[in-house]
Amino acid sequence: MKGISPLLASVLLIAFTLAVAAIYSGWLTSFTRKTATEVEERSTIRVTCSYGGIEISNLQYNSTASSGNVSGTIENTDIIDLGDIDVEIFFTNSTRYLLDLNRTLRPGERDTFNTRINTSTYDKIRVKTNCSNVNDELTSSYVSVVT
Repeated sequence: MKGISPLLASVLLIAFTLAVAAIYSGWLTSFTRKTATEVEERSTIRVTCSYGGIEISNLQYNSTASSGNVSGTIENTDIIDLGDIDVEIFFTNSTRYLLDLNRTLRPGERDTFNTRINTSTYDKIRVKTNCSNVNDELTSSYVSVVT
């Protein structure tokens, strides 16, 4: 039995390599464009969010309500609109309560929140926004207790 000639084997190997390269080059071009677009969008968001600031204040826990209410004020302290504002209440047993305010605050604008919680064993309260680096957090020692 005879095998294929070395010249034919070389031609087939080169043809196979070029075919695989052609397939991957199309995918690689598409992948590179998509990745570049995502990086550009994320960079734009990060730069824009660097002009954001939020503050939580006037925190109160009212223990006279049937199961307790936590209230406070949220203020946009910088120059861009902030959306998707949430208040998170962290408890000492490592659980958390999320209050979705579904609100956008313009620069300098304030909003209040008031929510009922079942226990006074909260550890900290955080406000977060659509900008991952724009948030504020206070521990329970900053919460006034009303009885």
